[in-house]
Amino acid sequence: MSKFEKIRLSKTVENLLSSVLNLRPDLILGSMLAEEGFYQKLSRIAPTVFAEDNGRYGNWQEHFLLHADALGQLEKAEELLAAYQQRVDRLKAKLRPSPQTLTASVIFNWPGGTSAFTTRSFSGAVLQDLGFKRNPVQDTSENYAIHPSKEELTAIDGDIIFLVYNSGSEGSITKKEFVSEPLWSTLNAVERGIVCEVSSAIWAGGRSLLAANQVLTDIETCLDLGATEKTKRGE
Repeated sequence: MSKFEKIRLSKTVENLLSSVLNLRPDLILGSMLAEEGFYQKLSRIAPTVFAEDNGRYGNWQEHFLLHADALGQLEKAEELLAAYQQRVDRLKAKLRPSPQTLTASVIFNWPGGTSAFTTRSFSGAVLQDLGFKRNPVQDTSENYAIHPSKEELTAIDGDIIFLVYNSGSEGSITKKEFVSEPLWSTLNAVERGIVCEVSSAIWAGGRSLLAANQVLTDIETCLDLGATEKTKRGE
């Protein structure tokens, strides 16, 4: 980090601290991935509870319970997680084809290239809850994402692809662009017609109970549409 970047970051932190102070909060929730020393500074303003990370590593339920406990709502949070699990169980029994018979891939494109979420990601954790299989390179707990080259895309293929789209990102691509690109059009999921465009705000940035429930909804919609497309093609 250059000297200029350090100065700019320092000013940003100062402005944020000032804004938090003006809010006069009773409790502050956050993550340890914030600026070094930020926790100590915030603790001088109000009691502060930080999770070890920002939830991108699939441990969103732990964070949910941690923050609920800090708010004195642990029992309610446990009830909500139980309801989430009940919905997962219902979908496992209802969805056709069954998630346990499908290999799912979660791909997103950004200015730095193409990446894929692993089992250690937020969306990967929800897919695991439903019992989806993952291709070997995404079935890893080493990091929340991998970054293959275009030539390696076949390694992150699957029976179904969830294409994460961010309209605010210059490098993000739509489903239409994805399936029409010559290299990607050879992927198994594209040939089967099961590619679903999903929101980056939910699948990448959500990391919460509300987002997890929306991921379940997206999966249900996707499989229903995939079944419809197969019927149209007479498969």
